[in-house]
Amino acid sequence: MTNSRIAPWASPRAQRRLAEVEAAVSADLSAAGVADTVGKALAAHAAQVDDDGIVLYAGTNVLSPAAAAANLSSVSSRPSMGWPGEKYQVGLEHLDTLEVLAPLLVAELMEGSHAEVRLQSATLANLAVYTAFARPGDKIAVLPEAAGGHASHHPQGVPAVRGLTVVDLPYDPRRLDLDYPGLPGFLRVHRPRIVVIGASMMLFPHDVATVRAACDEVGAILLYDASHMAGLVAGRVFQRPLHEGAHVLTFSTYKSFGGPSGGCVVTRDPELAERVSTVAYPGMLANYDAGRLGALAVTAAELAERGPSYAAACLANARALAASLHDEGFRVAGRDGEFTRSHHIAVDALALGGGDAAGLRLGEAGVYLSGIGLPWQRADEGLRGLRIGTQEITRRGFTPQDQPAIASLMRRALLDGEPPHRVRADAVALRREVNRRTL
Repeated sequence: MTNSRIAPWASPRAQRRLAEVEAAVSADLSAAGVADTVGKALAAHAAQVDDDGIVLYAGTNVLSPAAAAANLSSVSSRPSMGWPGEKYQVGLEHLDTLEVLAPLLVAELMEGSHAEVRLQSATLANLAVYTAFARPGDKIAVLPEAAGGHASHHPQGVPAVRGLTVVDLPYDPRRLDLDYPGLPGFLRVHRPRIVVIGASMMLFPHDVATVRAACDEVGAILLYDASHMAGLVAGRVFQRPLHEGAHVLTFSTYKSFGGPSGGCVVTRDPELAERVSTVAYPGMLANYDAGRLGALAVTAAELAERGPSYAAACLANARALAASLHDEGFRVAGRDGEFTRSHHIAVDALALGGGDAAGLRLGEAGVYLSGIGLPWQRADEGLRGLRIGTQEITRRGFTPQDQPAIASLMRRALLDGEPPHRVRADAVALRREVNRRTL
């Protein structure tokens, strides 16, 4: 096997794909040749995913037409350093409108008073919070990885950048939630500076008020990472983290929120907001992508008007798809006879070869999602589950009446062993039928 020039340290699986692509793109590296290669790749991706794919990946979405129109690359290439009124650069007065509108709208939408919107991702938003409220050597307490704890919460992620020690919160896999009776004693023993809740897969809300009370006893900051839940929080259909007691809310501005890529930190406390803002700029940012802010402001305004109906539709699709998958013979996670209260669904794919293998087969069949760990799995089982999100198919026009057809496609690809190209033809037909219906 030829080693990759880009990442010779990558895994054998990644090495094979990297080397394959490197060989394919190296034939013509002239400006015209590269432009042609890039254009073909983008067109093929758009045809596969944007036009014909059934995208159930939990970390994706599409901009509304109005938000897309406000996402200008010409603004992204302009530097913008400092607050409006004291910029290092001149001639940015019109961008002040974006830099004021976006935080005002985001803060109000998420039931906060202050929003830091300049960060480029939720991972950086989390790092800003860690830096503002914890020093190297301090502890943070987070959800276990198998329970959906994100990489930005764990030692392989940004806690290591800050030099923090990470401990896993007590978790009840049967309830798919924190072990609330055990939480106060755990925090008294470990005394973390920050407690992080919210996850990459959330089927049910947290009891934020109970966690906040336990945090107050040990003087910990409660961070709710709503990266996946932000659209539902905006729509008031899942939970209201700041209203329920979280000190700080972080989230991705795409995913269920449906805006441009980026991250935000929102709080009701001006002192906490100032500490985060000072870390963000000038601590973590000099120039940043101001071109995001117009699309972010438009998305926040749209969610303020239509967020409740959109979020409710995401939940209705998730409930219908979970029930249909169960009826088709899949092992759908849940508790007390309920599969989900969010837009997420979890399927135990151990009997299907695990989440990664099942996800690859579905991708060949035109249905796109990802594997994920499950709270009850063993450490040697890899990503045992499949994680499904309904936020993009909802925005694309899918309804609960379409979910049995999606579940049938997944059954044919995974349980029946039907050739992927046959399933893919019907997946494309379903997607095009929905496209025609929503034009």
